Amino acid sequence: MARQETTWRDLETVLIEKCWKDAEFKKEVVKDPKGMLERHIGQKLPTNLKIFVHEEDANTLHFSLPPAPSNATELSDEDLEKVAGGTEVIAVLTVTVAAATAIEATVASAVYTVGKGW
Repeated sequence: MARQETTWRDLETVLIEKCWKDAEFKKEVVKDPKGMLERHIGQKLPTNLKIFVHEEDANTLHFSLPPAPSNATELSDEDLEKVAGGTEVIAVLTVTVAAATAIEATVASAVYTVGKGW
């Protein structure tokens, strides 16, 4: 079976649904999210990866802010003048993070495993 492209959001959605349906699983996730995920995917996650689970209630709302791109390209003064003058400028933003790639591969594996059932 070919793996589909997956995202953190896919994993989060599956995790939320499982927690809603299984109170014991939810306790395990809140207590030790990284250990729970490692046990269910059958592999160790990178040691520097931290996983936090926060439970919202009716009076609490959590937002997660991703890190800013570290190598975002800025427009030069010349490019800014072109934009201000109405000239079309195409800017390309490239973000390459080796750790993120490794973590995304782990997430893809986790979502594939979760899709087959925790």
